[in-house]
Amino acid sequence: MTSPTLLGDKAATALSTRPVRKGNGGSADVAVISENNGLLSVSAGAVGVLSYACTLLMANNLESAQFSDFAAAQMLLGIVGTIASALVPLPLSHAVAAYSAGSTGRREGIAFALLVSLLVGAVAAVATGALTAAFAPAPTALAVALSSLMLFLMAAPQGWLQGELRFKRYALVSLAEIMVRLAFSVLVLTLAWGATGGVLGFALGSLALLAVPMSFYRDVRPRLLVLRQRWRWSETGDIALVLCVVSILIGLDVVVIPFLDDGSDTAAGFQALATIAKGPVYVAAGTALVAFPLLRSAHVDKSQIIAHAIRSFAGLALPAAIVIATVPHSLMAMVLPQRYYSALDMLPWLAGAGLGYATMTVLATLLLALRSYRRCQLGLLLAGALIAGGITVGWQTGGVRGLAVGSAVGSLIAAAALAVIARPKLPVGIVRMTSGTIAAFMVVAGVLAPAAAAPPLWLAATIAAGFLVLGLQRSEERILPRAVGVVRGHWPNIKTGFRSRIITALSSLTAVTVAAFGVRSIGLTRAFELWVDEMLYAELGRAVSFGELPNLPDGPFFLHPPGFFLIEGLVINALGLSGNSFDLVYDLRWLNAVVGALSVGLAYLLIRRLTNTPVAVITAVVLAFEPFLLRNNSRVFIETLGTAVVLVGLLIIVHVLTRRAAQPALGTMALGGFLLGYGVLTKDIFVLMAIAPVVLAVIWRRTLSPHRAAAILLGSAVPYGVYLVVLSLTGMFPDWLWAKTNGVRRFLGFDQVTGFNAEGSPSLVSRLVDQAGSFGTSYVLLGLGPPAALYVCFSRCPERRLIGLLGLVLGFFGLYSAAFGTFEEQYGYPVMVAGILSLAVGATEMYERRGRLLKPLAGAGIVFALLTVTLGVRAETTTDNGYAQFRAWMEDHLPAGARVSVTNSTGEFAFGDDPRFGVWPDAQLMEQNGVDYILTQTTPTMQGYGYAQPEMLDWLTETATEVVSFDGPTNGATTLWRVQELELNRAADLGIGLPSANYETER
Repeated sequence: MTSPTLLGDKAATALSTRPVRKGNGGSADVAVISENNGLLSVSAGAVGVLSYACTLLMANNLESAQFSDFAAAQMLLGIVGTIASALVPLPLSHAVAAYSAGSTGRREGIAFALLVSLLVGAVAAVATGALTAAFAPAPTALAVALSSLMLFLMAAPQGWLQGELRFKRYALVSLAEIMVRLAFSVLVLTLAWGATGGVLGFALGSLALLAVPMSFYRDVRPRLLVLRQRWRWSETGDIALVLCVVSILIGLDVVVIPFLDDGSDTAAGFQALATIAKGPVYVAAGTALVAFPLLRSAHVDKSQIIAHAIRSFAGLALPAAIVIATVPHSLMAMVLPQRYYSALDMLPWLAGAGLGYATMTVLATLLLALRSYRRCQLGLLLAGALIAGGITVGWQTGGVRGLAVGSAVGSLIAAAALAVIARPKLPVGIVRMTSGTIAAFMVVAGVLAPAAAAPPLWLAATIAAGFLVLGLQRSEERILPRAVGVVRGHWPNIKTGFRSRIITALSSLTAVTVAAFGVRSIGLTRAFELWVDEMLYAELGRAVSFGELPNLPDGPFFLHPPGFFLIEGLVINALGLSGNSFDLVYDLRWLNAVVGALSVGLAYLLIRRLTNTPVAVITAVVLAFEPFLLRNNSRVFIETLGTAVVLVGLLIIVHVLTRRAAQPALGTMALGGFLLGYGVLTKDIFVLMAIAPVVLAVIWRRTLSPHRAAAILLGSAVPYGVYLVVLSLTGMFPDWLWAKTNGVRRFLGFDQVTGFNAEGSPSLVSRLVDQAGSFGTSYVLLGLGPPAALYVCFSRCPERRLIGLLGLVLGFFGLYSAAFGTFEEQYGYPVMVAGILSLAVGATEMYERRGRLLKPLAGAGIVFALLTVTLGVRAETTTDNGYAQFRAWMEDHLPAGARVSVTNSTGEFAFGDDPRFGVWPDAQLMEQNGVDYILTQTTPTMQGYGYAQPEMLDWLTETATEVVSFDGPTNGATTLWRVQELELNRAADLGIGLPSANYETER
């Protein structure tokens, strides 16, 4: 059979006359690079990070010698994976792109790819197994051989996805592969399977690559005769030779270490750091995956594709290398075992080596795609000599550290040499373009390098640089249509309109946020009484600021995940906050005030996107003044940040849904999911606000497509997944699991230790009645929110249905918690926000369906907003800070030798650093500890909260002297009593005030 004009220079008649894709002169092809290069680079980077997490798991749980074996085996499998992911998929991607589904040409291409996978995979299994047996036990060698075979067998589906240009699906499948391996690594360590088990994770994870559409499997046919087509072997051989050399050069430094070193900690540290330092190589992989099939297409502007590919690669790889080179050692020390700290000074050199390897990879792939085989082979031959020479000289002169320096120098010189050899094939002006990019990012390096001395400053600068890089990538994508003249006549209007929309959105966000912050700043320190949880959360943030996991004096804290405490720690370090728990709370309240105000601005943008500006304005007014929301935003509570982050994620997802674009925008959806996941990282209960609606959206009237939902859920799993990896690395996972098990029991109401359903606590109904005058509008919103959400679930617009599902899930959660679960007041915050959003969208749906309801609904909304403003202003102007007033009083008037008993946990933490205070709330303890003062709060004591019994108040009123008292709606009267010794002795004999529960705990 004559060979088709698919590959090489062997021209022949095509087996199928209906190609599915052809180049169009550059515009669409370059757009493909713009849309997918960043995604695949980020995806490859995420795979690298998760792969490094697997490495860290092993590094922290294996001995140095055993980990050295694992690292070398992992690098071998990395080389095999790189070869397999190019040797088989690259030729197959062209066959898939050139031939339609079901055609002979496509089926022969798939058959050849599968047969090559089996044959070359068997050879790779024997080779890697034998090589591993030279430095590791036989079981590990067998595991490496099996994994090598599996990596090749699963390569064909990757090529099919590339040929179909389904790069987003490709990214998701790649992430699924590494997540399976990460989960298996945890199991391996739990069962103590050692390095052999860790290597088997490669084989198991590769099975995730089978998750491709059925159209791939329908074209799988047994066609053994394709093995006789020499032109296929010729092309495959050229690709195999080039990529095999590239992969070997990339992994050479890590693989040779076990042969040169005797398993020292420094060598193992080199291997651990070299893995993450090759981050730029993942960017190169993303560039190659997108550019190769395009350059092999007919009728394309290859110069334009190459120029954009190199520009995109440089814009991502350079900042990645700079970040790796400048990362503060204190941050690396959080994840790197202590025995490997001595290798940290090699990280800048390893980052330079990673950049050199990445540049070499991109240039070799471009030459390969252009069929410039001899030029490519000559360049790699020279590169191999330079890298091998650098490693050899480095080892001979400086051992492991010298090897790092030699690897960096050799790889960078090799990349430069390959660039000179490839220069005739590159577009004109490429040197000037890359020189400008390098110079720009050298400025970034000049900022990050000194900032590394202060980790918070470095993190802030890195995040800013990341946004800058992504912005440049996106802006370049937007200007492509102008470059190719697709919308030449309309470009000025499009540019002006886009800028106008951005400026309007940012201006609106800023104005609404500033106004809402102004409302919250009025009574921040005066109108909201101190709460014990605030001081606990402040101390947890302080622990994070020290570079520790959240902990309290009694040990690690796992009741809530660390998302909120991480932000607290950054703010504490950035602003240099200090002082005791009391002082720290009042400083951190400003953080929540800012975040709460930002939530109002975000909700305004979200509702304006879903409805219109008048509805968004009314919604913002209600959110800005709603007294229950003010109460939460003005305290150091977790729910404020969690809700704000979820709102950002929802805004991104809704933006995609409202565009009605044909493309699923999976990368953008994954970003929205990541933010939803960070909301869950602040408090587990946010899974109901962030995850449950997404899952239901797939089932309910296809509000979200399965692909989009999968992208969101995959993104949302990242923040908590990283947290669990850290817990596993630090050996705290069993403690976390125990804490979460008890937390679930509390949430479901099986263990009632807090909340309105706890024994001895005031009933929810009584509290509602007591506070109706202060929170009347809040009760209306809580009551109407779930019915409104149910109504919105039947909207014609998927983005509105998503908000309806959100409100419905949280509404049911609120009802369940009130009836059976642990219902605490803070739980109502996300329920309230979701209810307000649902009411705004529901009202819009009503008047859109029934126009005559417009005026009644508008009038009701305005009246309700005015009532909310009235209650909000009253809440902000009410004095309710008894503890703060007492603290100011005692600094001038409380005797130095006084002995003061507090009667609840808030007082215990507020004055815990003052030796004059203690927890002695009954007469017997007061007598034993020589107490002459006692500080009480009437409302919580009478309601059953705290350590003191109500009868204690009666006794104090009859026998003690009131020294000072401060009134407020939360605690009632905060009173300092002076007790007489004689009266105290009598009360002790009578057992006055003996509690029904142990001290140090409070319902």
